Amino acid sequence: MTTPHEHLGKLIGNTGNPTSLKVALRGSFSARRGEFVRIPHTERRGENETDCLGRITNISRSNILFSEALGEGVGDVNVLPGSRVSGETLYATVELIGFKDATTGEIRMPRRPLDPGSKVFGVDYAFLRQFYQFSEETSIHIGNLVGYERGAEAVPIYLDVNTLATEHLAVLAMTGSGKSYTVGRIIERLVGQMNGTVVVFDPHGEYGRAFEGGQMRTNPEIDAVEDLRDKQALPKIVDALGRLQDNGGGITVYTPQDDGFDRKYAGSNHRLALQFDHFDVDSIGEILPGLTEPQARVLDVAIRKWKIDQPNPPRDVNTLLELLTTRLDDVRNDQSLNLSTEEARALGGRSAAIAGIRLRQVLNEARAFYTAGVDHPTSVKDLIGLRGQGVGRLVIVDLQGLSDDARQIIVALLSSEILNAATDKTEPIRPCFLVYEEGHNFAPAGGQSISRRIIKRIAGEGRKFGVGFAVISQRPSKLDSDVTSQCNTLITMRIKNPDDAQFIRRSTEQLTKADIDELPALSTGEALISGRSIPAPLLVRIGYKALKHGGESPKILDEWGPGRMQ
Repeated sequence: MTTPHEHLGKLIGNTGNPTSLKVALRGSFSARRGEFVRIPHTERRGENETDCLGRITNISRSNILFSEALGEGVGDVNVLPGSRVSGETLYATVELIGFKDATTGEIRMPRRPLDPGSKVFGVDYAFLRQFYQFSEETSIHIGNLVGYERGAEAVPIYLDVNTLATEHLAVLAMTGSGKSYTVGRIIERLVGQMNGTVVVFDPHGEYGRAFEGGQMRTNPEIDAVEDLRDKQALPKIVDALGRLQDNGGGITVYTPQDDGFDRKYAGSNHRLALQFDHFDVDSIGEILPGLTEPQARVLDVAIRKWKIDQPNPPRDVNTLLELLTTRLDDVRNDQSLNLSTEEARALGGRSAAIAGIRLRQVLNEARAFYTAGVDHPTSVKDLIGLRGQGVGRLVIVDLQGLSDDARQIIVALLSSEILNAATDKTEPIRPCFLVYEEGHNFAPAGGQSISRRIIKRIAGEGRKFGVGFAVISQRPSKLDSDVTSQCNTLITMRIKNPDDAQFIRRSTEQLTKADIDELPALSTGEALISGRSIPAPLLVRIGYKALKHGGESPKILDEWGPGRMQ
């Protein structure tokens, strides 16, 4: 490749489209797809010349000696590899990223077309480092720029935390491309470096692997890390998480009331004990979908009776279940309830029995509600911490092995409690960042969903109260578009499904067709990052995690053992 001071080609043709500039290259080794270039530009008459940064998105190379028109005779032509012969054409397509405003430091797209015939230069890491300057005080290192990811000339890329954590994040990729690993790197930095609070809804128990046996598990690859920044930062993150743990924060795990979870975490987990009476009629209606009007009346009357019998919380949800089943006569005969004609009629029909059956089913599936047999109810204010108080923590809600409905019930109710606590005028909770793994199951584009309503509400209102979220999905086209449209940072990894690619294209204005076309060819661990937490769309090699990752596929042959046929 040419040096940064030697031009690699010139702009030709119409320069009015900044996403598709044509460059005539000087030679076949002048440039490669994905590399960065700079093009001198003057935006206004009399201003100093500046450099516009661009990225090569495509290279075409053809030779008249090897034209398809030659037919079979083309096989007899002999030209030395790399030699420049008459009749060969070399073009590159460049997508502009923009220039750095000398006054504000912002990256802006030129409003005046670049000059045809302008020389196009390569760039070195010093130029890129200066172009992509970040405040390490307010940003987290996500990885290094692809093409500049190794050695002393690596170009680190950072994400602005204020934007990332409040304006929502979407991580979209097919299975095996590294999306959970990427999210893991982000959240351990939000907690360990920024003293933040992160809540992960973990449907497959992947994140919980970092706390198996009740001990923090570090990444066994830490010692082999070559990147200098990661080599220095990862042990510090581990130490910081350990100090947070000693001070009541760090990693905490919440699970349904099941002995299997207790064994997995050696009793260091907290059993979920949500208070059923904390939820409004809409929330209860969500977890009991299809509830008819008479059944809803029965449930409402039973809850009123429940609160009369147990005036002081916490209230045992099993007592409510008894009122709907074995003690229904107590409800019918309580004069203090002042039953309406419709309520009395509903209590005397089949609706009462059905309401009891539905409630029992929910309690048995979720195993996450407060009963007298649990030490104490789950307090969201304890789980998150109060604003201005407490220390950073990674809260993992392990939902492994539960049914889809049970997962959605827990996600819906806990998310609702968190948002309600954030809006509390007297004791609001700390700002927090919620992570919805397998987001297409919790906020699907269509069909029945218990948790979609509250996630959409957080997407629209959460930022005002310090509640941000990340939605992670391997099937972007199955996500609710109202949720993804609110995500102002997008991390896209390898995607091959055309429907998913088109969904991503429609979801953001920052990615061009050339960006989308590049997604199927991304390697594991490479991500195209765009949005408000990063200056411009960039292709990044994600760095290492500090904690153990639980998302790897099992090594099947090792599991099956040595007795295979040779």
